[in-house]
Formats: sequence, C-alpha cells, structure tokens
Amino acid sequence: MKKDRAMPIKIRAVAEGDRAEWEKLYQGYAEFYKTEQSADMRARVWEWLFDPGHEVEGLVAEDADGRLVGLAHYRAFARPLAAATGGFLDDLFVDPAARGS
Repeated sequence: MKKDRAMPIKIRAVAEGDRAEWEKLYQGYAEFYKTEQSADMRARVWEWLFDPGHEVEGLVAEDADGRLVGLAHYRAFARPLAAATGGFLDDLFVDPAARGS
C-alpha cells in the first residue's frame, strides 16, 4: 500500500530570514541542472529578490514545521498585443525529500 505523504504546505513570499534555507535550495537547484553557481551569484540573486526596482520576485514553500522545502523565482512581462501582463517562471525547485507531498 502506498504511504500517504500529503502534508500541509504554505506558499509565501521569500523573507529576509529565509536566506540560509533558500541558499541551500538554490544550490540544490543549480546542482540538479549541473550548472556552476558561486556564492557571489547566489548573493546577487538574493539581492534582486528584495530590490523593488528589480523584476525578479521569489516565493518559497514551507512545510508544517516551518522548514523551506521549495522555491520559485518569477517575473512579469508585458504582452502588448493582448494588452495584458504575463508571468515567466525562471526557477522552480523542490527538495527531493519533500517531492510528492
């Protein structure tokens, strides 16, 4: 019988206090795609997430214990022909141990 892995997950905007857990997830994301990424590169993206003038926004997924288990980076873009705004998902990663939950 398949074990039920469902657990409550909260999706929220990334917060200043999330940096250590966010970095671990973002590093895992880069490793999954075999992409070289330095601490300086992660620091730059972290700064972008809190710069109101930068286009990149961030969300995190938090488990019932308050531990970050996922991240997403996205940005809006103009769709002139439709006179609308669209969304582009840049990064999406879930801790392998939390997948399926």
